[in-house]
Amino acid sequence: MAIIKKLKSGVGIDVSYHRVVHININYQEKQVNIGLASYIDLSKRIDNYRPLEVVDIEVPKEDFNIFKHNNLLKAAYEWLKVNVEGFDKSKDDLENREVKTDE
Repeated sequence: MAIIKKLKSGVGIDVSYHRVVHININYQEKQVNIGLASYIDLSKRIDNYRPLEVVDIEVPKEDFNIFKHNNLLKAAYEWLKVNVEGFDKSKDDLENREVKTDE
């Protein structure tokens, strides 16, 4: 699952494939943080390249209930598309593209 939308990274390079890599939720403090990794494109993700950048996004406390009783991953993607500048009119990549590693 990911968001496909061409944006400029923090260093000025175009990135177009964005996936949630972690969600931290503190029920007592009503805090949610979303870790978002951005890749140049889908092929770089599939080829197991590291993301160009990873940012932590703090969700405002007033949006905590969106996450409280829902699937966290789906809630994170929906929240990002509505609340992060640039993600409006983005496309979804609904494929499970977890990279398998040798253990």
